[in-house]
Amino acid sequence: MKTTLVLSVVLAAVAAKFCPGERNGNQCRAGDNAYKCSVFFENLTSSRKLTWIGALPDALKKAKNKAEAKEILGADVTEESFNNFPGCQASAANARCYTTLNKQRSVPLDSCDRNLINTSGSETIGDYLCKQVRRWKKNDSDFKANGIKNLKLPFYYSACNGPWEPVTNSGSDLYADEDLCCNPDGTFFRCDGSDFNQFC
Repeated sequence: MKTTLVLSVVLAAVAAKFCPGERNGNQCRAGDNAYKCSVFFENLTSSRKLTWIGALPDALKKAKNKAEAKEILGADVTEESFNNFPGCQASAANARCYTTLNKQRSVPLDSCDRNLINTSGSETIGDYLCKQVRRWKKNDSDFKANGIKNLKLPFYYSACNGPWEPVTNSGSDLYADEDLCCNPDGTFFRCDGSDFNQFC
């Protein structure tokens, strides 16, 4: 009985984390003299507005080498540039994340390209994301019956231990161009019903 209770508490604590690498409630925010750019699911569950997908430069740790990192980010952005941010200006972090993520936002969800979300390129971005959605919604009866439609993917930044803030341009929040739609089995489909690439 005692073991079951302890295990339940540990599992609840793990499930309640904001992000996989969270320490002491830091929500994986950028550290001192650093900034991060992130993408989330918006309103995936009723208990949290934002559900973690991934962040830069954290996602670069999954890259096998520097060439792969350049493929993900582009040649003009390096992992080191995220950790050399002495000015700690929110407007500069927003501008840098906008520049980096604006390129990523228009990548179709049926793409196999390596990027912030899909660092391996072994499956479509949509299938990768839908597997994550299914993991979060596996006990949700509505998801099991209908899947999910028109899930928004917003981009955020954090600067110098600051909170996650929406990446904006001229007052408009930055989102992926394509909303995410998932079948109950955790596979992607286009929200408008159009054809899409299913395999990589």
